[in-house]
Amino acid sequence: MAVRKVVTRSSCHFRGYFPSIKNGHPVAWESQLEGGFLRLLELSPSVLRYEVQPSRERFLLGDTLVDYVPDLRVFLADGGEWWFEVKPEKKLLVSSVKRKLCAAKNHFSATDRSFSVVTEGLIWREPLATNIQKILYHRYSPSLPSSDQAEVWLKLNKYKPQVFHEVISLFGEVEAWRLLGLCIVGVDLEKPLLNQSQVFLSGGHRHANFFA
Repeated sequence: MAVRKVVTRSSCHFRGYFPSIKNGHPVAWESQLEGGFLRLLELSPSVLRYEVQPSRERFLLGDTLVDYVPDLRVFLADGGEWWFEVKPEKKLLVSSVKRKLCAAKNHFSATDRSFSVVTEGLIWREPLATNIQKILYHRYSPSLPSSDQAEVWLKLNKYKPQVFHEVISLFGEVEAWRLLGLCIVGVDLEKPLLNQSQVFLSGGHRHANFFA
């Protein structure tokens, strides 16, 4: 549960909700950049779920005790956890922001927790951002019924498609994109997504595996 209200009416910032399948409920975001990071987390095979505004931290900034709320806490498939601050690169040039985030990093390190600052350099880099947008557009349902999942995996294991065009040939274009959206079939999102793109049925190169 967020330690403070994320979405409010009083601000000129972009605010909204992301329909997260991993969390089972919509997740609030406070900026387009943060919303973009949520999409990346949603497709990362290393991520089980995530929380926004997850904790209120307190640490020394110089001689002053300050409160700090990280943007996200991410729960990983290997049992680990990671805290994130999402910031535009230009804000990291502001000395007061830079000092506070440096103190925050030291605080998390001292409490044996992983902490990173992410910017548009990670979130909006291409072709990753465009690929994620395309895939999530086709993810129109939260999951496949058990009977459909069994049939899908039977076909995948039998024919073992190597490229996306072969997945389209097996299931049709609409369903092939849906399988990408549900992370049943994965691709390397760091490369342009084409019919001849290599596909993965398992392994660390499926989708946005930036924790690998």
